[in-house]
Amino acid sequence: MNKKNIKKIAIGTSSMFALFVALFVGSIAYASNVQHSQLEMDKEVKAKNLEVQQKVKDSAIKTFDIDNEKYKTFFWEDLSDTESSTANDSLTTSSLQSDAKNKVLAANFMLGEEHILKKGDKLPVFFFEDNKDEVLVAIKHKDGNISLIKYDVSKQYPTKTDRIDKKEVE
Repeated sequence: MNKKNIKKIAIGTSSMFALFVALFVGSIAYASNVQHSQLEMDKEVKAKNLEVQQKVKDSAIKTFDIDNEKYKTFFWEDLSDTESSTANDSLTTSSLQSDAKNKVLAANFMLGEEHILKKGDKLPVFFFEDNKDEVLVAIKHKDGNISLIKYDVSKQYPTKTDRIDKKEVE
């Protein structure tokens, strides 16, 4: 090989390597930016969900005359994720007995099985009775009605004991 060919190969290889490095660094920067954007969006979604669930809670308390002294309120995140718990009551997620927590999650599953939750409904809000024998689940439907489903959680499997549907009181 002559010097010209070696020089062309070296320049070509160097150019390809520089292009590869630029693409690699660019993809890392892009991935980092996307991840940061996703985290910001997740925070905004959680904040919006909390705001919506707080409105459902307030509406359920007004509409069904729920006694704040008898029941503690929990949102979905309180039952599923201890680090992002939003509970502001004295009973926190970490102090929930796993058995009671599992029964409430089973009651939530039953909402789907019984086709109570429909597309467009707000996330359910849970009200725990202090002695943990009864769970109330409030759901605001997209048609403006609000449902209160009562579950007895004193046994192994939750049992629906009542369902009340009303027009939301504002």
